[in-house]
Amino acid sequence: MDDWHRKLVNELAKETVAGPLPDAAAKLEIAFGAARSALAYALELARAHRIPAAGNVAGDSIWLQLGDGRIRFTLSRRAGDVIVLQPGRDEEHVTADQTDLGALAREAIDALVAAWRQLPPEARRPSAPPTDFEDEPTKG
Repeated sequence: MDDWHRKLVNELAKETVAGPLPDAAAKLEIAFGAARSALAYALELARAHRIPAAGNVAGDSIWLQLGDGRIRFTLSRRAGDVIVLQPGRDEEHVTADQTDLGALAREAIDALVAAWRQLPPEARRPSAPPTDFEDEPTKG
C-alpha cells in the first residue's frame, strides 16, 4: 500500500463516524479500489467500442456483465473482506492480505471475455451507432 493511498483514506475518513481507519481497513479499501479500476477500464473500453456490456463501478458492489456472464465484487467493511462472484465458481470471501484484488479482478475479466468470445457472432455484435454519431470526437 503506497503512502498516497493510505494518506487519502485517512484524510477522507477521519471526520466520519468511523474515524481514522486502522491499517487493515485502509488496505482493504485500497485493494477494492484496484478491483474497481480494472472493472471500470473494461466497462469503458467495451462501451467505447460499442460492445454490449453493462456494469456499475460506484459504491460497495461493483459488477461487469458481458453476454450472459457477470462478475461482482462486494466490499464488506463489517466482515473485513470482499465477496467475489464469478460464473461457474463458488462465492469467495477474500481479504487484502490473502489476495491481490486488482489481479483477481483482471483474471475474472479475462475469463468473462473468453466466455463472451465463445458466443455466436450475432450475440457479440456491437451496437449500431446513430447515423450522426461522431465515432472519434477527440481526433483532430
